[in-house]
This record gives sequence, C-alpha cells and structure tokens, in this order.
Amino acid sequence: MPTRRHVLAALGLGAAGLAVAGCGHRATASAAPAFPDIPTRVATRWSAHPAGALPTSGDEGVPLRTVQQPLGSPPPSITGGALVGHLPDAASASYVFQDLTGVVGRVDRLGAVFGFGPGDGYGALALLALDGRPEGSGHIHLAVTPQRWTVGVLVAGTLQEVASDPFREGLPQDGRPLRVDVAYRGDTAVLALPDGSLRSVSDPRFAAAGASVAGWEFFRLAPGGADVRFFETWAG
Repeated sequence: MPTRRHVLAALGLGAAGLAVAGCGHRATASAAPAFPDIPTRVATRWSAHPAGALPTSGDEGVPLRTVQQPLGSPPPSITGGALVGHLPDAASASYVFQDLTGVVGRVDRLGAVFGFGPGDGYGALALLALDGRPEGSGHIHLAVTPQRWTVGVLVAGTLQEVASDPFREGLPQDGRPLRVDVAYRGDTAVLALPDGSLRSVSDPRFAAAGASVAGWEFFRLAPGGADVRFFETWAG
C-alpha cells in the first residue's frame, strides 16, 4: 500500500489551476450514451454507521487503511452521518484505501455519494486507483471541486492530467448529497458527474494494468478550500 503521494502541488485544482507535471496529450470529453455495466464489489454506506472512529473494514469486510498528509493529522471519522476528513485549513490530504487484490483483477469502477461544504475551489475530493507500490501509479484519478472536474492518471506518484472541464453551474455547497461514478473499458473512461452529465474520455494511458487498490481522497490545496464529506463509497 502507498504511504505517500507527491501530487499535492500538481492536481490542477482551484480557480487559477496549477501546472501538472508531465501532462502529455490532452484529451477532449464528449457526451457518453450510457454508463458501462460494471458491478460494484465493495460498497460502504457511511450514513448508516454510528458516529465515531473509522471501522477497520468496509461493509463487505474488506479492510480499510488511511493515510494523512501532513503526517500526524487526525484520520477520517464518522460524524453527523458522514465520513469526514478533518483536514486542517492548509494544504493537506487524507485518504481511505481498500486493497482489492484478489477481489478484482483491476479496479474499473469507483464512485461516491458526497457533499460539499462552504469554501472555494481549492477543496476537492478525488477517486483514485493505485498499484500498491510506495510511489504509486494508477489509471484512475478523478478530482472534483465545486467548480470543475479533472481526470488523469498517476505515474510514480505524479498526476498526468488527461482532460478537465468546468461545470456549467457551480455545485451546491450546502452539504446535500451529490453522486459521482467513473467506469473504465479499455482506454475509455465514462464519467457520471455530479451535475447529472455523462461524459466520455479516451486515452491509451487509461488501459494500464494492475491498479487494484481503490482510494477516496479528501483534498485541500490552500486555506479556504471547500470541505468534503462522504455518505457512500464503492468500487468494482
């Protein structure tokens, strides 16, 4: 399992955006006709768990692991019917991982029901799949802020952005549940985005093999970044 990722300064988030190391070819998103039929293999309804510390396993019994940046930050816990990250009001991240090695050959679907609180575009959530090495690589990295989405891949812990677009209208930031889901078939990712749109992005880097560690990330690039909470998470 990964213990750290060097992507905090390269996520391309926020109003101005940041440079993304080694971004390479940029793809264009198009409308998708349908969401692929990829079953979920693990799913946890955080809204059904009592308040308190994160359980050791998800609802199907697959162990959970957390990683915090900076080190020593409090881990996520369940508060008010949701999983919250407890990020400091500074550049920071907190991750919840499930290792699905032996459950799936490769993670090809990731999703969440989540809510945004107040704050600006320097707060985000991300769905990611990693190969479990210390400098993790993986074919899934979908980040969502209240204003935009960015999809990419991770290569040796560095994000390579593939495509990004703003939402036509900013997402609600009153904590209401929003849904995001991403599925991969070969070199194509289909994104069911929280504004209700269905988008398709193709890139040969999406066809990489071996990423069987599913992750859900709370992220803040700078002070004032929007809070995030998870009500449900799933992977397949």
